[in-house]
Amino acid sequence: MEKYDGKYLVSKKVALSMLVYLMIACAVVGVVVYYVGVEELTKSQPRRNTRQEPSAEPEPESSKLSKPATPKPKVTDVRLPTHLVPLDYKLELVPFIIPDNFTIRGYAEIEMNCTESAFNVTLHAADITIENDTVKVMEKDGDNVDIFNYDYDLDREFFIVNLNAGLLAGKTYVIKIHYTAYLKDNLKGFYRSVYKDSNTGEEEYIATTQLQPTDARRVFPCFDEPQIKAKYEISLGRRPDMSSISNMPIASEGVPMEGTSDYVWDKYQQSVKMSTYLVAFVVSKFKFVETTRDNNVRFRIWSKPDSLDQTAYAQEIGPKMLEFFENYYNVKFPLPKQDMIAVPDFHAGAMENWGLIVYRETALLFKEGVSAKSNKERIAIVVSHELAHQWFGNLVTPSWWTDLWLNEGFASYVQYLGVEAIQPELKLLEQFVIMDLQNVFSIDALESSHPISIPVKHPDEINEIFDSISYKKGASIIRMMDKFLTTNTFRQALTNYLTDLQFDAAEQDDLWQHLTEQGHKDGRLALDMEVKTIMDTWTLQMGFPVVTVRRNYQKKTAIITQERFLIGKSEEKTTDTKEYSWWIPLTFAAAGSSFNDTYSENWMKEGEQTKDISGMPDSRTAVVFNVQQTGYYRVNYDKENWRLLSQQLLKDHLAIHVVNRAQIMDDALNLAKSDLLDYETALGLTGYLSNEVEYVPWDSALTGLSYISKMLKRTPAYGDFKRYMLKLIDPIYTKLGFTAKPEDTNLEIKLRKKAVAWACSMGNKDCLIKAKENFGEWMGKVQPDSEKANPVDVNLKYETYCNAIADGNEEEWDFAWERYQSSQVASEKSTILDALGCTKEVWMLNRYLNMSLTPDSGVRQQDGDKVLGGVARNTVGRSLAFDFIRQEWGRVAEVYGKTAFTMSKIMKDVMAHRNTEFELGNLKAFEVSHSSELGTSTRAVKQAIEAGEANVKWMEKNYQNIWKWLKLQN
Repeated sequence: MEKYDGKYLVSKKVALSMLVYLMIACAVVGVVVYYVGVEELTKSQPRRNTRQEPSAEPEPESSKLSKPATPKPKVTDVRLPTHLVPLDYKLELVPFIIPDNFTIRGYAEIEMNCTESAFNVTLHAADITIENDTVKVMEKDGDNVDIFNYDYDLDREFFIVNLNAGLLAGKTYVIKIHYTAYLKDNLKGFYRSVYKDSNTGEEEYIATTQLQPTDARRVFPCFDEPQIKAKYEISLGRRPDMSSISNMPIASEGVPMEGTSDYVWDKYQQSVKMSTYLVAFVVSKFKFVETTRDNNVRFRIWSKPDSLDQTAYAQEIGPKMLEFFENYYNVKFPLPKQDMIAVPDFHAGAMENWGLIVYRETALLFKEGVSAKSNKERIAIVVSHELAHQWFGNLVTPSWWTDLWLNEGFASYVQYLGVEAIQPELKLLEQFVIMDLQNVFSIDALESSHPISIPVKHPDEINEIFDSISYKKGASIIRMMDKFLTTNTFRQALTNYLTDLQFDAAEQDDLWQHLTEQGHKDGRLALDMEVKTIMDTWTLQMGFPVVTVRRNYQKKTAIITQERFLIGKSEEKTTDTKEYSWWIPLTFAAAGSSFNDTYSENWMKEGEQTKDISGMPDSRTAVVFNVQQTGYYRVNYDKENWRLLSQQLLKDHLAIHVVNRAQIMDDALNLAKSDLLDYETALGLTGYLSNEVEYVPWDSALTGLSYISKMLKRTPAYGDFKRYMLKLIDPIYTKLGFTAKPEDTNLEIKLRKKAVAWACSMGNKDCLIKAKENFGEWMGKVQPDSEKANPVDVNLKYETYCNAIADGNEEEWDFAWERYQSSQVASEKSTILDALGCTKEVWMLNRYLNMSLTPDSGVRQQDGDKVLGGVARNTVGRSLAFDFIRQEWGRVAEVYGKTAFTMSKIMKDVMAHRNTEFELGNLKAFEVSHSSELGTSTRAVKQAIEAGEANVKWMEKNYQNIWKWLKLQN
């Protein structure tokens, strides 16, 4: 037993025994109260279904996990009553980062304003043990309010304090609560992470947080809804040999703790008003580097001590990006400091906690000579994204998770602007269409897509919408607004929006109003048009249109029509009878003319059946609609314009903007996939690629062709496909080579990476030999882990590792695994994990799959999806991965099933590219068997099945025709 702050700590066994006795006592009291039938004196009372006090969820033991019991139907009325508004939280937290303890001693004091008379205080609380006898409710600076009893609504995660005397509207009250929370390793709430100190060889623990979207309630009782903002005064207890950080600067550091010399307090300055999900703290032995620029914001980058040399790139770009966004929004950053920390275990890429951004190590740390240029690009993107959130999401927050896309879509767009401003050599804006817009088209073209603004209630539903629609479609339609309003108007409207609603919550209509007002003021939006009218067609209904252009070559006009674009629409089973229609900004340019004007003079209105457009070029010149693909739609043409486009690309592809060349490749191959264009035309367009040297069009083309590759891979036609692809790839592979050049640009490096990947996979002998030789040379090193021992091109590591492991045996696999275990560079470890899934040895793949669920296997929980996905993408491993999911479903669901990203990504990978009735039947049977257990992966499973149905139809319709075409080319 240990004393601290006037209280006694007991061992875990004693605590559990006390908890059991307490629960029995509560149950007895509950039975007595029930049969006595005391009338409850409550008003404005939320629904509740149990008086059982919540016990801590046990940590999973993999060996004991089995298929979960069938769960009860999820509650949907999960919102708190509205009679109390928090003003200020005082939090005292002491995380005991001690094996066999791992608890958090907590105290919460919440000052609240009462807006409506009521007889209860209702807070969120989950997975914490509240000491009921310590709970006090009182008027601020006044008397205690008599407590009648306590209720725990486990389904809604409510802690309800019922009162004998009513709370009065207009008065301020305070609730005080002592409790115990749990420092688990489940990567949510206030959780623990462990790493090995490379100097001492000892394991070291850290305590860190991830509270978005609904896990603040696991750390302290609170009003855990995004629109409910308050200020925070945080005190963190820690051992003297550790340090702590939180949202705000420390006011008093290392303050002695009453009753013990083993812990001290760090007391933090009061925060600005913010949402619960943005609260953050870390207790660790980490070190930092810091910078302060002209804006006087102290900027620190934290990492494990042995990774501090990998923080230089983040230290260089982070402070500059913060200043960029201050200028872009024209709103000063409201905090005195900004911390960014790389932690060993983190589910997402990063989390935008105000003033303390937490990152996965691969998203913040860069080791020159070891990490690839793609790692640098990713770090720039993620840092920019999270800093953009400090205004859009933190300063002004969505009123509810329905408008999550306002957070994520906006940051996903302006992240490109931040990188372009600070790292222009990466040419990130040019890549927007392939990284976001064309990428999300594949999901949004399914009937199982969802509107970007979607009503959600239960936490599982909230977690489900942290997906490509919210991020990438959100970014794409915001980019479209930027262009149709023009950038100056768009930026001024954002400044007005952020200024008017700072420290408050908003809905999408608030943004629409500010954009409309500025658009009218600047004359960039017609007075009879409103942004809401336009954008509701893009946010309140799912999907997107294909615009069809039919030219009159004599009159130099065109007739435009629109319809929803779908992949493999299922006429016999669809229940969606909605007539889809959009407000579409139309732009076009003739081949050989300027492609710089992206402002739309022409609009196709919602419900408009056809639209006539004049100003087409002469009959010998191709026209390209959707200039620089700024609109979120596909374009189809009459057969003659497709012929002119193909002719132009072969003759002089530079007459068409590089982004529109990418658009043409992507549109044509996907229109053919959807039976809106013949494959002879679509594949004929790819012939020009032997002359293409730009990365962006190549990426679009290869993405489209990769679908055909996946469909044909297990068919007799695959040999002819490989021969055709080698004809396309060999010229660019020969030009760029397998070896880096000092003068390579970022996009040349990325194009070489693509060329090598395809050349090797299609059987180019030179490529395969070089990969094997380079990896073999590394294996021959006496000290393969020493500095500069690895001879593999830093930007071709995955391609080299993967092909060598695929062509090798256990020796190559074990060598790579040893390098993974010994590496201190997160990006290198991530690359090796991906490559280990490339082996063709079935037993090794099965061993690797099991490692994803085995504690202490060396695979961190945050990386389990990489293992499962890597095996699933392997032709040999695809069935193994799905069989593994089915056999181990209970364990997989327990370990990965409650996070916003991981489970849906796993299911997307392991169920992808099925194209036979037999395979499709297996997917459907799995969904039926586990329909009530899919949780955050429910939508991903439905989308995989819909994609599988489309694939089966595609094979029936296109397989023979494509094989015939390929034979003719060869």
